[in-house]
Amino acid sequence: MCLDTLKKLKIPFHLITSSDIRAGALDHHRVILMPGGWASHKVQALGTEGRNRLEHFLRHGGTYLGFCGGAGLALSSPPSLGLVPLKRKKLQDRLPSASGEVWIEGNPRHPAWAGLPGFLPVTVWWPSQFHNPAKHEVTSLGTYRARGKDFMVADICVESFEQAHGNKKAQAWQHMENTYGINLNPEKLIPDQAIIEASLGKGRLILSYPHLESPEDSWGNRLCFNLLSYLDLHGGAHLPHWKTSRPEVEKTPRAPVSRETLALLMQAQGMADELILMGEKNLLWRWRNPWLLSWRRGVRGLEYGMLTLSLKNAVCLTRRLLRKESSPALQPSSSVPVPDLFEDVSRFCQKARLLLMEEKTASQNGGISKLSAVSSLVDDLRRELFGEKMNHGGLSRSIFDRLDRLLLELLRAQETLT
Repeated sequence: MCLDTLKKLKIPFHLITSSDIRAGALDHHRVILMPGGWASHKVQALGTEGRNRLEHFLRHGGTYLGFCGGAGLALSSPPSLGLVPLKRKKLQDRLPSASGEVWIEGNPRHPAWAGLPGFLPVTVWWPSQFHNPAKHEVTSLGTYRARGKDFMVADICVESFEQAHGNKKAQAWQHMENTYGINLNPEKLIPDQAIIEASLGKGRLILSYPHLESPEDSWGNRLCFNLLSYLDLHGGAHLPHWKTSRPEVEKTPRAPVSRETLALLMQAQGMADELILMGEKNLLWRWRNPWLLSWRRGVRGLEYGMLTLSLKNAVCLTRRLLRKESSPALQPSSSVPVPDLFEDVSRFCQKARLLLMEEKTASQNGGISKLSAVSSLVDDLRRELFGEKMNHGGLSRSIFDRLDRLLLELLRAQETLT
């Protein structure tokens, strides 16, 4: 999402990894954009040296833009980096399953809002919420004001739910919260701060729970452009060793783009697509838009959708590289053994089919959640495929780690050939 939006907005960027950060790559930049995803995974990847490098970058004038999990990464609630004193709201105090369009009110005095209306729609994908009990000094750049179209909590369409219950919607939300066991009333999001600016030493951080880089989010993308322009203007001025040359990035083997590799990736994508189709036929999910599933409560959906989309992107990038007639012959990379990845995707899809059907059967006897005990078969399959926490582990974590590396290598190989 980030890469596509940055390209669309014609914003120049470099892809850097946690190991690049540990090696000093931030010395060559004014702004770091930290995309969404589980903050705990990012903390683990950065390590102590990466965190120290990032803090040094900010204290000496660097700037930071974080979306959703990238915003949460900067907070003080574990697992985070503690770059700003704000915390996440506790689960019992926030709206944990919100997604879709929301309207925010901007700060007209801030340069990032130049040329933008005072109210505009953006999108959120299961955000946390800021908590500032000690009233630390921050600048509010955006405040939640109203839900928009396609706004959902868990698997409930808010517009349809409130139309059905009319002036008794407050009681209806309370009943649903008792049934689901989580907060569902959208009022818990309003009027919380959605986007804030904070400082660390001479540096500035803008933290946004709305995903301003979401595809087809035209107002969010325009605000994203303004925020990056503002941070770029203010970043780097005080960095004592800031360098204008292109940074040395992590040396990785050339990406695997052989015909045999492409065939394996296509087969893996086909298996993932068949798994998605099975879920659609069994009313477990539907495509909410071309890049995101909407799934029933009690089953996972994000991991399944991201698997097929990641494989689709890997196939597209591999094909693009193979079409480069003038490109040298690229040997398969030893860093991502694609045959092993293919075997694990095959095993994952086969076991996921069984898990999904067992979860569907169990849901007929009452509500189930992703982490609750269901049966020995379901519990064992969940542990094997996803681990025991919401921030996926198990086989899916192993697959995504390798897909992440593969996509990085393909992107960098493409960059060297253009």
